[in-house]
Amino acid sequence: MSEKTTLDYIDNDPLVPVILINPVSNKKVNAYAYLDTGSDAVVIPRDLWLELGLEMIYRSNVSAVGGVVTTWYTRTNLKFLETKHRNVIAFYQDEGDVLIGRNILDKYSITFDGRNSKLSIL
Repeated sequence: MSEKTTLDYIDNDPLVPVILINPVSNKKVNAYAYLDTGSDAVVIPRDLWLELGLEMIYRSNVSAVGGVVTTWYTRTNLKFLETKHRNVIAFYQDEGDVLIGRNILDKYSITFDGRNSKLSIL
């Protein structure tokens, strides 16, 4: 991606549209995600994980707010700003929001403009 994309905040939140894709079945789910600079990887809540039909094969201990938790992870594909990211590590969480972590964000330059409710991505 070489040109700047500017998005309006949604309900005062810096959310971005993404398409989550099961790499085995190619099932796709449209979602909105938070850009989470504190997360190393993509996080997918249970309802979307199950809707995509992602398998729970791998378990790992990960650091999270409040301590270390044991959770499932897998590899998935996702489309963000017209770019398809393949073989991305995604972690399962019981509830919450889709989070796009640094395994995707480090490929972009991102500016949060809370005063004007704009998100700029280059």
